[in-house]
Amino acid sequence: MYMKIENDDNLIIIYLINTFYSSLDKKELINEIKKIFIRLTNYYNYELKGIYDVNLYENIKYGTILEIINKDELLFRRDYIDINLKIYKNNEFYFKTNDYFIISKFSNIYYYKGYYYMNINNIDNYLYIIEHGMILYKEKDNYLSKMKYIK
Repeated sequence: MYMKIENDDNLIIIYLINTFYSSLDKKELINEIKKIFIRLTNYYNYELKGIYDVNLYENIKYGTILEIINKDELLFRRDYIDINLKIYKNNEFYFKTNDYFIISKFSNIYYYKGYYYMNINNIDNYLYIIEHGMILYKEKDNYLSKMKYIK
């Protein structure tokens, strides 16, 4: 499992490329998330305890993105974790880059405030270009109507 991790205070974002959970029932899914928490603790030295909101965003082509939000850790002993899970299936993920030439061979390119955007479903092999930008998985409604279609 390929796992890219971004950490910002009370928010951990985990990008799981080609990893899908939509076929699992909720109990199996919670167990898989617990395994990810254990991996974060054992291999990446995160000290996790308390109440977490976990938002799961899944895209059929990309895989899964987990947002892990620490809500409260007071009065919790070490390694005690309570997970509140929300699942968002069939999301549109967008690739965002400031380098037009990386995506110029594709169609359905949009532009907004110095960046170029593409729906990741329109990119044949996104693994080759992903390091040159970022994946947007939930904020698209904030800028989608403002983007200008350029190709």
